[in-house]
Amino acid sequence: MRARLRTVTGAAQEVAGITRTHGLLHIFLSRGSARRLFWLLLFVAALIGCSVHLAKLVQKFTERSVESQLKLRSERAQFPDVTICNFKPASASLLSIINFLEFHSKNEFKFEVFDYFEIFWGNFDNWFKEDTQKRPQESDESYDNRLEKVCKKVLDVMWVSGDTRDISQLDETMLLSCRYNSEPCSHKNFSLVQTSRFWNCYTFHPDPRQSSSGPGGRGAELDMVLFTDSNEKYPDLYEIYPNGALPDGCITRKFLRSKAVNRLLQSNEPQSAGLRIFIHEEKSFPMSETEFVDVASATSTSIKLRPVHNRLMSKPSRRCSEPPIETINYVRHFSNASLNVVTKAYSKSVSDFVVEAQQSILHSNCGCYSHLLPFSVNTSDLCYFAPPQEWITPSDAVLKRIDCHDHWFEHAQRQSEELAKEFQHRMWCQFTQQRPWQQSRRWPPFSAIQEIWENLMVPQVRHGVEFLPEDGKEHHIFRNSTKTRQEIQLYLLARGSDYCRFNFLRKFNFIDRLLGKDYKKKIIESATSCVSRSELAKELAAVSISLQSPAADAYEEKYKYHWTEALSEIGGTLGLWLGISVVSTFELLEFIYILVQKCRRNDDDSDTEE
Repeated sequence: MRARLRTVTGAAQEVAGITRTHGLLHIFLSRGSARRLFWLLLFVAALIGCSVHLAKLVQKFTERSVESQLKLRSERAQFPDVTICNFKPASASLLSIINFLEFHSKNEFKFEVFDYFEIFWGNFDNWFKEDTQKRPQESDESYDNRLEKVCKKVLDVMWVSGDTRDISQLDETMLLSCRYNSEPCSHKNFSLVQTSRFWNCYTFHPDPRQSSSGPGGRGAELDMVLFTDSNEKYPDLYEIYPNGALPDGCITRKFLRSKAVNRLLQSNEPQSAGLRIFIHEEKSFPMSETEFVDVASATSTSIKLRPVHNRLMSKPSRRCSEPPIETINYVRHFSNASLNVVTKAYSKSVSDFVVEAQQSILHSNCGCYSHLLPFSVNTSDLCYFAPPQEWITPSDAVLKRIDCHDHWFEHAQRQSEELAKEFQHRMWCQFTQQRPWQQSRRWPPFSAIQEIWENLMVPQVRHGVEFLPEDGKEHHIFRNSTKTRQEIQLYLLARGSDYCRFNFLRKFNFIDRLLGKDYKKKIIESATSCVSRSELAKELAAVSISLQSPAADAYEEKYKYHWTEALSEIGGTLGLWLGISVVSTFELLEFIYILVQKCRRNDDDSDTEE
């Protein structure tokens, strides 16, 4: 035993003579017992202090604290996607009188849209019969309010099951002028997105061949002159019924009123004429975003974007999702009877997870999905879908599915806040905020209205067709129509005052007027003096969307305590308390090696002696 102790002591003294750990040096080389005890106690105290210090460093590292940094205009800015939606889903022009035979003895009215209602849907007479009939002793006001909810459901059925693309806004008629970075753009740079709230929306995608920065080193800019199609100057058609005695039903009570249809589709939101412009990343579904700007008709609106690229760190107090982000395929647009459904993959945000959960509630209870939320299924799987053979007379199964939807949709909506909290951790760690800032003024000046009419609007009717062959588009409802949408819309504006119209019409042959042979087109091209400037101004909006700078801000979070800093502090702590470094560590390993060798040598010597 004493031999082994002498071996350990000898090995320790040998290492102590060369080690840089000074406490060990004094413990083993001091000659007096008091000095050895002093250095031993001091070394133990230093070892305890070092252990506490190291524990604090480990705790600091495991907390993963985060620091943030905002760098102004430090990264390249990318022009976002821009989605334009009209506040009025249905075209106000098509809901107005489009063919009044002014010299016809019977004063017949013809409605392009209402022909579709009658032929394909039977004027909805067989839909929700019990709810569309006036009840005994029910006041007109009470009946009118109740009927609005029913007629809104009828329009939703038509949107889901039929094809409303011809009835809603069209990019060809909406876009009067378009320039991106001073270069021409057209409706070919836009793609259709259908939603139950706005019907037809159009997303602008910058041409990748065009520059992403504006001229003169400025940020990219999109300039548009838009036709808002909010013409509702014509009165509701009470006068075609004697003494205002309107029959029961949606067609006569609601749909024959040009303003009522859009009010129903707007879910009784405040009536407004203009556009909602969503500004979003290409990977985001437009209606899932909260960054949008409302643009009123008869205004010129400048929208400045100040993008900031956010790169956040996921931490216990606020978790987020790192790339790659989960995706979902939403339906962008569809055609008649659930044909040609077109989808696109989008990155799932928190709101998309909420929508997915709400749709799951509906499907688990009704076996179908809601059209009032973004959906990723064929339209035939929507609760409000009716196959073409049931458009005129719906089956009980269709009506039951609709009732089930209405009940469980309200339940799903009440769960919105709770679901948003549940999926808050699904927010993206990396995303871009556009931070739009808008400034509007009255527009256009009266002096510019005639130029807008002659140079931007009249050329739309000269082709005589709504879609050119190179557009790759076709009519979906009005395939046999002899009139184009542009002709309908502009004719309403070109009619002007009665006196002006009477003097102008005297130039045309009576038979041409009666048969409509290029009659309206000639009026549009020649009746500049008859156009009401105040009415035309209400149909226009100028929009300029630009990046405030070609460079974007960057907000970045990073761990305040990186592993390299932790390693440095650990080394400093060991050096401060114990004088240990990387070299000292190898000395300790050397001490163990020497000790093992000496012990083994002594064991061999003992065996030899025995």
